[in-house]
Amino acid sequence: MLKQIIITGLLIFTPLFAIEEANIKSEMDSKIQTITSILQDNTISSAQKQESISPTVDTIFDYKTMSKISLGKKWKTLTTSQQDNFSQKFEAKLKNSYFEKLELYTNEKVLVKEQTKVKSTRIHLHTDIIGLEETYEIIYKFYKVKNSSDWLIYDIDITGVSIIQTYRKQFSEFLATKSFNELLESL
Repeated sequence: MLKQIIITGLLIFTPLFAIEEANIKSEMDSKIQTITSILQDNTISSAQKQESISPTVDTIFDYKTMSKISLGKKWKTLTTSQQDNFSQKFEAKLKNSYFEKLELYTNEKVLVKEQTKVKSTRIHLHTDIIGLEETYEIIYKFYKVKNSSDWLIYDIDITGVSIIQTYRKQFSEFLATKSFNELLESL
């Protein structure tokens, strides 16, 4: 289970650009191939791998939306400054978690399978991580950016479990007994 999180983590970063609908499958396949090539390069350090991977993945995730979804109703009660602070800390938490797992990559293969339009503004990209003993399904969930032809990732399902919904549940339970500032400190 830990190894499939590594590949998932390969694609969790801040958006600078987005993908057009017709190019989602090919762009993701290209990005995944680039990332796995970097990970397989034994001549560079982990820090160099991180530096090399970041520009590849910084184009497809919408951290603001991911942050908003993960906080649920609490998001609307926050000031813009609190929202920005939370988004930055949440992004850092995901990146740190990913980079800790980066060392565990052992040449798993990723197969980009099919793209399904589940709503006019939602697309799911189905992929498989193929290990020596098991195969895991990963679904990248894209949404259409308003007033644009671009699409960004807002969530990832790993074998049927949503990363963002998992955080949403954790944050809700935390906030039931503690303050928002305590949540920020815990990130």
